[in-house]
Amino acid sequence: MAITPADNNIIDLNNKSKALNDEGNYTQALKYVDKALAIQPNNIDALVNKGVAFNGLGNTKEAINYYDKALDVDPNNVNALNDKGSSLNKLGNYTDAIKYCDKALAIDPNNTYALDNKGGVFFHIGNYTEA
Repeated sequence: MAITPADNNIIDLNNKSKALNDEGNYTQALKYVDKALAIQPNNIDALVNKGVAFNGLGNTKEAINYYDKALDVDPNNVNALNDKGSSLNKLGNYTDAIKYCDKALAIDPNNTYALDNKGGVFFHIGNYTEA
C-alpha cells in the first residue's frame, strides 16, 4: 500500500512534492505542490518546489517566476536564491546568476550548492581559475 500525504497537511504535501522532484517526476510533483499552494499560497517551500518542478520540465522562466514569489515572501531564503542563480545560469544570464549565488553565500558562506552554482557560472564564462 502506497503512503500518500494527507490532502490538508502542508508539510506532507511539500515533502511529497520534493521527493517527486528528486526522483525527476516533475509532473506529479506539481500536483502535490499545487495542493499545498491551494492551502497556503505564500508557503516558501511550496513555491520553491514548484520552481524546481518547472525547471525540471525545462520551463526555466516559469521556474524563476516561482523563485521570485518565494523571495517576495522571504528575500533571504537560501534555497530560492540558489535555485534562481542556477536558473539564470541556465539562461546564460551569468552576471545575475553570480549575484544570486553571492546573495546566498552572504547568508550561508559554506553552502556547497551556492558554491557549486557559482563555480558553474564561472566555468560557463571561461573563468576556469575562479571556477
